[in-house]
Amino acid sequence: MNETRPLLVIKVGSNVLTRKDGHLDTTRVSAIVDQVAWLKEQGYDVILVSSGAVACGRREMKVGHDLDTVEQRQLFSALGQVKLIGLYYDLFREYGLHVGQILTMRENFDPGEQYDNQKACMKVMLENGVIPIVNENDTVSVTELMFTDNDELSGLIARMMDADMLILLSNINGVYTGNPEDKDSKLIAMVAPDCNLDKYVSAVKSNHGRGGMQSKYATAKQLQREGIKVMIANGERENILVDLINRPAETPHTDFLPAMVEKADPVSRLSFDAVRLASRQVAMLTDEQRNRVLNDLADAIEEHTDDLLEANGKDLEMMDEDNPLYDRLKLTPQRLQAIAADMRHVTQLPSPLGRVLCERTLPNGLELRRVSVPFGVIGIVYEARPNVTFDVFSLCFKSGNACMLKGGKDAHHSNTAAVALIHRVLQSHALDCNAVLLLPPTHEATAQMLNAVGYVDLCIPRGGRKLIDFVRQHAKVPVIETGAGVVNTYFDQDGDVEMGTRIVCNAKTRRVSVCNALDCLLIHAGRLKDLPVLCAPLAERGVTLYADPQAMEVLKVAYPSHLLCAATDQSFGTEFMDYKMAVKTVASVEDAITHIARYGSGHSECIITANADTARLFQQRIDAACVYWNAPTSFTDGAQFGLGAEIGISTQKLGARGPMGLEEITSYKWMIKGDGQVR
Repeated sequence: MNETRPLLVIKVGSNVLTRKDGHLDTTRVSAIVDQVAWLKEQGYDVILVSSGAVACGRREMKVGHDLDTVEQRQLFSALGQVKLIGLYYDLFREYGLHVGQILTMRENFDPGEQYDNQKACMKVMLENGVIPIVNENDTVSVTELMFTDNDELSGLIARMMDADMLILLSNINGVYTGNPEDKDSKLIAMVAPDCNLDKYVSAVKSNHGRGGMQSKYATAKQLQREGIKVMIANGERENILVDLINRPAETPHTDFLPAMVEKADPVSRLSFDAVRLASRQVAMLTDEQRNRVLNDLADAIEEHTDDLLEANGKDLEMMDEDNPLYDRLKLTPQRLQAIAADMRHVTQLPSPLGRVLCERTLPNGLELRRVSVPFGVIGIVYEARPNVTFDVFSLCFKSGNACMLKGGKDAHHSNTAAVALIHRVLQSHALDCNAVLLLPPTHEATAQMLNAVGYVDLCIPRGGRKLIDFVRQHAKVPVIETGAGVVNTYFDQDGDVEMGTRIVCNAKTRRVSVCNALDCLLIHAGRLKDLPVLCAPLAERGVTLYADPQAMEVLKVAYPSHLLCAATDQSFGTEFMDYKMAVKTVASVEDAITHIARYGSGHSECIITANADTARLFQQRIDAACVYWNAPTSFTDGAQFGLGAEIGISTQKLGARGPMGLEEITSYKWMIKGDGQVR
């Protein structure tokens, strides 16, 4: 993780800091200070935008004659600001924390020297551990230079300092569907970037300030569009700031989810915190609740097919159609229907959680049970495969995990649209949308995920050898290697030509860009005469063959010359992901096994033979996750194995191996029951 401290801007309104009689509520101020001090201990930087000066000053003296509005505000602000900042100073000093006062005006936010100076001042304060306390300078501002209220001011501060989150503390829990005092009104927990709540937001102002929910909503939506998270919560609620950080899913508030905005800066630790906290909520859901969400999401995929295809089209426009990854990147109505069908299939699978994997009683009477539980947060690094976004979410959610997704830039529009749709469905169920986080498509974001110790419980890379090697070499979090498949099929001396022709064609050309596609055909020397027949369908589909000398002699009289090349040593260890395939002649099944041991990747291998003894020998000695006999490697797929969608195909031996479904992304814990035994 990046060591930069997350920055929170916290706005405390007049109605939070003053009593009903207009006097300053020192108990409330003290509680806010306690919580800000706790945030500092947890590694956050804080800028406090505090109202209350005018309200404080209003009760300090009686005015002997009538004053106009500006004069009153100037007088009360001058009196009240001293009292307010003095109280903050004394309370923060008890924690050994320094505070500094910044009084500002609207003109200071216009581009120019004043803006730069103000920003530099707050930056140097934060760098030295000082908490800036910001308020409007009501003593010198005039009507045309006033902020609408401190909601607007806090938004400008958050934007100026590129804050990770703005917390607006009001005297109600957030945005409601009606009057908050109406029992039929419901708190709106999540607001997606494209969600409009104008009809729910009241223009009524607060008692002691100039703001109201309308100003908070306007500020929240503006920052949301700029990629800054905003929370509106009840500042009168005990321990509100601590609860928003520690258990947001259980704390009443309105959460404005930030739009995905590409930034050069690293991902904030706050985002990682949010996913970790959301994982706790997901783990507590019932299987029935999870299934309802996934079924609704499957429906939404079909209902919003046009939107998803439009986003996918933007990605496709930026990729050459001749690129072998183009097909893998492409979404179609049929493929989206298949994704939705796989998701519904996942809901029909039994829950992988709460299964008793082992149970026994020790001689001392202790009862032991080993029970399956979620990992927590699963991070996925993948390339131009937008289907993975939906597949991973469905499996992670069903198994009680939150997920952190780092897709490739080639599929960024597609992934963004998919995650926005997932968020919309989660929001409709009043669930924390941070259950799935899409990271920016940058190398910096990948590095952060791989180093997110304490935030990511398991990382699964899905892609080519280069990506997998990078993850393995740089990750500090646990990793399961998946994906890279140098796939071989051996046509034995006892192989059936008709069957072999179907298998080879399907394994190579069904989808050339996937990891289970055939890369090398091994053929017994005694069956070289059948090689032209085995390869004939490949010629029709434009597959280029890289043949060894023996195979070349046979193929050059029957295979199109422009699709025929001489093989090199590199041809046999290449995952082509294209309409290309190597051909190698071997003298025996032992030679085939030796070749695969040298060039294979442990993914999927196949033998075509009618000889059961040869097949058994091949399957026993080949070291791969999936070893086929008379069936194409294209079946190496979670859905084909009955696992629903798949989260990846593991090529390692520790833990999961082969297609990974629900069971493979759960861990376990021991539950022990005693009766007072001591050791």
